[in-house]
Amino acid sequence: MRKLVTILSAVSVLLLGLGAQTVFAGGVGSLAQNKAYSIQVIAHDTCPAGSFDDTSRRSIAVLAGFVDSPNGTQFASLDKTNKIFLTPGTDFSIADGNACDGDGAIVDLPTDVSTTYEVFVRLVGKPGSKIDVSTCAVDTTGLVTGTAGTVLCSTDNFVKVRMTGKGQPSFTNATSQLLFITNPALTSVCNGGKCALFDQNLQNYFWDWNTPLGRPHAQLWFVPVQ
Repeated sequence: MRKLVTILSAVSVLLLGLGAQTVFAGGVGSLAQNKAYSIQVIAHDTCPAGSFDDTSRRSIAVLAGFVDSPNGTQFASLDKTNKIFLTPGTDFSIADGNACDGDGAIVDLPTDVSTTYEVFVRLVGKPGSKIDVSTCAVDTTGLVTGTAGTVLCSTDNFVKVRMTGKGQPSFTNATSQLLFITNPALTSVCNGGKCALFDQNLQNYFWDWNTPLGRPHAQLWFVPVQ
C-alpha cells in the first residue's frame, strides 16, 4: 500500500508540472462540456473554389506545404497566404474563411479573449501532418522595432504533429502561443515581453499558419477560463 501511495504521489507531481502544456484526450470531460466556440483550419493542396465569407461558417481554408517567416518584414509587402487576421469584437465569428488567397482570412475574437478564454488545439486526419503557428502583429509607430510598419512575431510558436496510433487525437493548451505575443523587443511595453492580443502597442494581429507536412486539419476549441 505504501508503495502504491508513493507511485500515485509521483504521478500527481508530474501532472502538476505539465502546467499550461497539459494534453487532453480528444473530446472528453469538462473541455468538451465548456467549449464556447470552435474553429477548424483545414489545409488543401490547392485552394478550394467557392465563397468563404459566410459569417456562420466555422472553418478556414489554408494552403498545404506553405512555410514563411514574416518577422521583421514590412507589412506593406507581406505575403498574406496562410495569414489569419484577428480583429477585436464582442463575440466569435469568421468574417472571411479563405487564407489561401492574397487577402488572408479574418476571425473576430472578443476583445478580452486573452484573459477570459483558453484555446486548445488538436490535429485530426492523416498521421504525420504538422502545423507551426506564430502569432504576429505590426509595429505601426516604430516604437518597438524602430521602424514603422514592421511585422513582429512571437518567439513562442505553436508546433504540433498528428501522431500515429490507435488512440484519439489529443488536445494541447495553446493559449500562450495563440492568444499572446512573446518577444524580447516587447519588454519595454509589456510585462516580461509578453503582450496579450489587441494590446494597443501593436496593430493588425494575425496567425502565421505554416503547414510544413501533409494536409493538417486543426481543430481549435475556445474554453472560458475557470
